[in-house]
Amino acid sequence: MVSDQAAELIIRDCWDSFEATVTVHGEVDVTTVAVLSGHLDDVAARSPQRLVIDLAGVGFLDSAGLQAFVRVRRQLPENCPVIIRSAQPRLRQVFEITGLSAAFAFV
Repeated sequence: MVSDQAAELIIRDCWDSFEATVTVHGEVDVTTVAVLSGHLDDVAARSPQRLVIDLAGVGFLDSAGLQAFVRVRRQLPENCPVIIRSAQPRLRQVFEITGLSAAFAFV
C-alpha cells in the first residue's frame, strides 16, 4: 500500500491482483490536485486491468480534480474500466454537469 498526503488530502492505493483501488480522503482542489495526479499516474504506470477510485471520504471536488480523473482515464486502455465508488451525490453531479459521467462507471 502506498500513501500520499498533501494539505488535507490523503490517498492510499491497494492492489488485488490486477485491480487497483485508490482511496481518497479530503478535498480535491487546485492546492491538492498535484498529489492526486501524481498518485494516479503511478497507479496507471503499473497497468491495472481495473481501477476503482473510492471517493467516500471526499467532501469537495473542483475542476482541477476532474482533470486528474480525465487524465488517468486517458492513460489507461479503453478496456480498463475506471470506476468511481461511493461518490457523494454532489460530487457525482459535478461529473454529470460537465458531461464526464459517461467516461466512468459509478457504483
